[in-house]
Amino acid sequence: MTAEADAVSDEQQIRAVIDSWLSGSRAGDLTALLNLMTEDVVFLTPGNMPMRREQFMNALKSMAGVVDIDGRFDVQEITVTGDTAICWNLLEISITTQAGGATVRRAGNTLTVFRRGADGQWRIWRDANMLAPA
Repeated sequence: MTAEADAVSDEQQIRAVIDSWLSGSRAGDLTALLNLMTEDVVFLTPGNMPMRREQFMNALKSMAGVVDIDGRFDVQEITVTGDTAICWNLLEISITTQAGGATVRRAGNTLTVFRRGADGQWRIWRDANMLAPA
């Protein structure tokens, strides 16, 4: 396989991770989401302290069965260098309480760094999202 074909394959795999992330979020599938991130993942959001894997899991658990999450993404750029990849993405998310409350919508840019594990799988390593009320 050529370097160009490898890069296309890597980009396709990263797009699949992003798609799986959104699918797992919609389904409230914590196990699926955990499989898409590294053990030392860090999430950065405006006005909040960095969130590590355990904090993220706890936040998701608190939302399970309480809210429905939906969204869409539009990848702007993926750059792969060795076992690291950077993705700039436009993201729109809606969160609706299952009890019938108002839907909260957020949209904006995300910058995600992926790492390829020893198993060859791409996973989220760092994620900075700049989602604002939409």
